[in-house]
Amino acid sequence: MNKTKLLSQEVAENIRDGYCCSEALVVSTTELYAPEIPKQLAHAASTGLCGGMGGKQATCGVFTGGAVAIGLVMGNGEKKDKRIKQLSAEYHQLLKQHAGGEDICHKLRAKMGDSNVDSSQCHRLSIDGGELLQSVLNKAIDESSS
Repeated sequence: MNKTKLLSQEVAENIRDGYCCSEALVVSTTELYAPEIPKQLAHAASTGLCGGMGGKQATCGVFTGGAVAIGLVMGNGEKKDKRIKQLSAEYHQLLKQHAGGEDICHKLRAKMGDSNVDSSQCHRLSIDGGELLQSVLNKAIDESSS
């Protein structure tokens, strides 16, 4: 695990390489925190979340992708893992607050309006989501090490 490299930078690079929001977040997170997870698996686990659940503009892929990333990195296979639920809830709360109280893709896009030309604001939210996710993961890792 590489806690010093910035997850937000990895997300930005993966977006430039053509990944969607959820893919960029999950692939970047596993590359930094769980490199033993094959990139193809991380990609496959997150593709259906692109564009708000398969392009339906439901729950934003930055939110759902973050929850998948937390499970892949912090999970140990325990059913109904309370720690994963708590970390996912913490990430969701931080990101929703950052996104102005919204987590639904079509509503976020409507709020972004003309400033979201070429999905630039969606990309920014993905990058910011990476920063928030890294803070949640690093805190959880630090607490489990103590």
